[in-house]
This record gives sequence, structure tokens and C-alpha cells, in this order.
Amino acid sequence: MGINTYEVMYIQARDNYPYNVDECIEKLQYVIAADDEHAGAHCLMGQIYEEQLEDYEQAEYYYRMTLYLNKNYVSVYRLYAHMLIKLNRYEEGLKLLDLALKVPGMDIANMFYLKGLLYEKYEMYATATEYYTEAKKASLNTYYLEAMDGHIKRVKDKKALDKKSKKKDKQKEEKKKEKASS
Repeated sequence: MGINTYEVMYIQARDNYPYNVDECIEKLQYVIAADDEHAGAHCLMGQIYEEQLEDYEQAEYYYRMTLYLNKNYVSVYRLYAHMLIKLNRYEEGLKLLDLALKVPGMDIANMFYLKGLLYEKYEMYATATEYYTEAKKASLNTYYLEAMDGHIKRVKDKKALDKKSKKKDKQKEEKKKEKASS
């Protein structure tokens, strides 16, 4: 059994993205029209709607369709979770990441990185650092380890800024109290 025409068209669409988006879309439309159950085509179409058109509603439709068609389609979890985090939909993102960690073949390091990013946006810096550290442990590549070190440093810098800000706020409050009591 060989690779069918729709698979070839999908591979061509993937090869064209992001360098030749119009050619990619044309191929994807053909694949989806002929085989509406092609999870990869739906996932890539979602990515195009998210990254190229910034139409998050349509992107979500295609990401959800991908999950409906194949809950083990690895690529969609990273893309969809990142979009949810970007849109400040943290609870949904966290649920999706928890599901992703159970998918066979999942890049665990990347899921821990996204969890770290999510908690960093929550301003839960200690938890973010823990997830970045877990991502380092699960990583199989030196560049990824260095990237996680950069994320950990950024979070530590934010923590220090947060402490300085709180200290200044406390000093301002003390000055107000002194003025009020005078």
C-alpha cells in the first residue's frame, strides 16, 4: 500500500509552510475538501490561521478539529497550548498540557517549558522555575538546555524586580503613615 494523493499533497503543503503560504493553503484546501478527516491538514490550517492571519477563533476551530480526529496528534498540543497561553486562557492551557503529557511520543520537555511559561504569566515564579528545570531534565539537546537556562535567569530577574517593587511599596506606605500620624 503506497502513500495516497492526499498525503502527498499534505507533505507538499508542509514543505511550503511558512515560505510559500498561498501554495500551502491551496494544497491544504484540496486535502481537507477531499479528506475532511486528515488531522495533519487541520492542524496546519490552524497554525496558518493563528500565525499568519491572527484569527484565533478559526485557529481554535482547526486545532479542536485536529484533536477530535486524532487525540494523539502530537504537534497540535504545542501549538494549541501556546495559543491559549498567549490569549491568557491559562486554565484551558493547563488542562491541555496535562492531557498532552499522556500522549505517546510527546516532547515532554516542550510541554514542561509551556507549563513554565504559563506559570510565569501567572507570576508564580517559583513554579515556573520548577517547570523550566523539569524541561531541562527531559531535554535531549544542548541548545534546549541553554534556552531553559535563559528562561530560568529571566524568571529570577523578574522575581528580584518583584521584591524591589514590593519593598518600594512598603516604604511608600510607611511614609504615608508617618505623614498621617503627624
